[in-house]
Amino acid sequence: MSKSGLDADIADTDSQIADLEEQISSLEAQSLDEVTIAQKVINSVEGSEIVWSDVVSGLLAVTPLDIYYVSYAGNEDGSVTINGLGDTYISISGLIDAISEENSFADVFVPSTALSASETGEMATFSLNFSYADDSVSVEEDNVEVDVPVGDDGTVAAQ
Repeated sequence: MSKSGLDADIADTDSQIADLEEQISSLEAQSLDEVTIAQKVINSVEGSEIVWSDVVSGLLAVTPLDIYYVSYAGNEDGSVTINGLGDTYISISGLIDAISEENSFADVFVPSTALSASETGEMATFSLNFSYADDSVSVEEDNVEVDVPVGDDGTVAAQ
């Protein structure tokens, strides 16, 4: 083999090494991008998670003593529906005022109330809806928009 043939082989090998180093750098950058995307998704999910024990505790903290809850339902979007009893319509009005004044509760709406008779006297029944938004929790994120490729099965697709 001649010196020019060896020099050509060395140049070809150096070119292949440079190409491989470039591919490695690209893959490392892609992996870092995927880690960054995954961390942002985790932060978003954790930041939007509702701690339902806080909702119930907050509701009980503002509930007048003459209000009794029969049922409670919450949704992932923070909407809450409660059904209950009050000694009077004024009792229910006090509950509406108390919930409306609480910073974590909004959009208070009472779709129904009724007066019902029982063996011990009259009670007012009610259904009440409100939204929960805990303003005391904030997640700091960079305002970076990230396009995450999603496959047909709903999972994050590899790039």
